[in-house]
Amino acid sequence: MDQQVKADSWWTNRRVLVTGGGGFVGWHLVDRLTKLGAGVTTLSRHPGRLATLKTAGPSQFMAVDLSRADDTIEALGSVRPNLVYHFASHPDSAESYDHALTTIQTNLAGTLNLLEGMRRIGGGTLIYGDSCKVYGNADVPYRAGTPLSPGSSYAISKAAGWQLCQVYSRVHGLTTTSIRPTLMYGPHQGQNLISFIIRSVLEGKQSVQLDGGDQTRDPLYVADGVSAFIAAASSKRSGEVINIGGGHERTAADIAQMIVNLMGGSTKIESCPGRARATEMWRSYCDNREATEWLGWRPSHTLEEGLKETIAHETARHRNPIRDA
Repeated sequence: MDQQVKADSWWTNRRVLVTGGGGFVGWHLVDRLTKLGAGVTTLSRHPGRLATLKTAGPSQFMAVDLSRADDTIEALGSVRPNLVYHFASHPDSAESYDHALTTIQTNLAGTLNLLEGMRRIGGGTLIYGDSCKVYGNADVPYRAGTPLSPGSSYAISKAAGWQLCQVYSRVHGLTTTSIRPTLMYGPHQGQNLISFIIRSVLEGKQSVQLDGGDQTRDPLYVADGVSAFIAAASSKRSGEVINIGGGHERTAADIAQMIVNLMGGSTKIESCPGRARATEMWRSYCDNREATEWLGWRPSHTLEEGLKETIAHETARHRNPIRDA
């Protein structure tokens, strides 16, 4: 993480469950939560990046496949969390029948099993790690009332997962909040636009071709995104959708060129509109005013600041790949 975090009495002895804690956002959240003093349990099919964490507070890992109802419900009964952060999901990818089937089985059934486990232990608070992809090509900027228009099986599964959360909230009294971030980036990330360009420059590639280039994104630095998830835990609002973004809409080509310039590289960025995916979102941008009003949150990193920190991490990792996964 890129900032010092002090223990907070609100989190002391609080039992927090994080699904998908071995993933990119989950890793950063677990790190922050343990530094705040929470007792954290992560559920995931495999630990992923968690092996690299040196946690400051009590933390444990449980290997659980959320698509297996009995295992998920048993895990919830064992941990009995006060608060659940739900990030576990099958990632977005090229559309196919197999991908769509796995996405629905993993994301939707996993969310249902998690909610049922919470119901059986008497409820609690669930913060749903949502995705702005549920908006598809709806008008920007995103607000709580922006209509859903999911254009991929992944987006459909995320939209339906939140609707299941709302059902369990109305029928069984669970407290639920959806946090919908735009493109999140930062240290320890897997493959996305930003990491791809950084690694291409580090590898000395003469040029890179973008699948599109004119589509816009609103990059959100991961430390800022985690701060919003933390703030949502103590919010009095329930049943809300809260959109969060970096605060600036830029084309993918402009973001890529900005990275090359910050790195002092010479890699040529080539836009290839004909290679864009059929499920492409052509504009992505968030109105942060609701997040500021409801959570007291706003991003603290400019895009340049976040990119510089991400570039520094990737550069160190490139020079010594053994030091970090």
